[in-house]
Amino acid sequence: MENLNIQIEEYINKIKNQCENYLVIVLGNVKKITDNFDNFDSGTSVEAEYYSLKQFNDIVMCLQNNGLETLCYFDEMDFILDILARRIRNNYPKKFIVLNFAQKGIVQGRKSLIPVFCEMNKIMHTNSNGFVSSFAREKFYWNLCLKHHFDTPESWLYDNGEWRLGKPNIGEKVILKLSNQASSIGLDSESSIFNYALEKDEVIDRLSKIYNEPVLVQKFISGQEVEVPIVYNGNKCFALPPAGIMIEQDEFLGDKFLDYYKRGNQGFSRYDYRNKYPDLAIKMQKNSIEIAKFLDLQGICRIDYRLDKYKNFYVTDINCNPHLTETSCIAKSMGYLGYKKYEDTILFLLGLTISRRPN
Repeated sequence: MENLNIQIEEYINKIKNQCENYLVIVLGNVKKITDNFDNFDSGTSVEAEYYSLKQFNDIVMCLQNNGLETLCYFDEMDFILDILARRIRNNYPKKFIVLNFAQKGIVQGRKSLIPVFCEMNKIMHTNSNGFVSSFAREKFYWNLCLKHHFDTPESWLYDNGEWRLGKPNIGEKVILKLSNQASSIGLDSESSIFNYALEKDEVIDRLSKIYNEPVLVQKFISGQEVEVPIVYNGNKCFALPPAGIMIEQDEFLGDKFLDYYKRGNQGFSRYDYRNKYPDLAIKMQKNSIEIAKFLDLQGICRIDYRLDKYKNFYVTDINCNPHLTETSCIAKSMGYLGYKKYEDTILFLLGLTISRRPN
């Protein structure tokens, strides 16, 4: 842990010592402020992934309190238009760092827009590259990519009324997930988990039509759930302490999981997984580092696991642009290492970013 703290301090000090050289563009969608975006008509909303205005402002205050100049956008298209019209220019006296958590709308691949645009215009940004940002959203396809080298739950894809590459066995306990959504959009405790039977094809087909996208049908792992933040600058890669998930104060979740309601209403809590299961924590950290290098998950990313009763762990989700709020897994894991000030998390990300793209 000492070496890990030394590395974190190096990144934090890197941005503190160069704050006068950078303008940080905070680019993110905010509930009830960002507008003109497509949404679902199903009772679940992509706003579940947006920040509150307070969360957005908390990030800005962390930056300004440390001497960093900021420029804020609630809509990625406004930022793009200002760059193209040369109303803002990434040149002397300050270089831009785009701290991006924008992903307006529901179009597939939307998280790749800003990384691709920034790289085409030689602007530093906090995300993985455009390809990785899109690929990490496609649960079925990264599962296929990983399954021969890492433990992942057996998965099937239902798309446009047809099964792709097989289907579950009768009686298999499965969970339904939208193939390229996050924040548990489309997940419901009452209908998203069941023992597969032929008549369940109607349920799967209905979900696919409601959201107009493929459905991942995945073997359900009954047991614990753990989130592992990963830090990678293309050279050095390390894992922050894993955060275990508790629902109703229970760390052994059984068949419980974070559906749309629980995630949106903070119906769960996190705990330092190392304190109870140090050996498992180390194994998941090592596994996550290997995956990050294999998929080139640069920046701060997060890999999620479910563990069965035998403590076998399976990769269930990959997020290469996880939330950075004060209650997020990233901030909690930083806290487990002794970094209790929220600003440390934000400065750490920026120091990591300039280490990825040195001048």
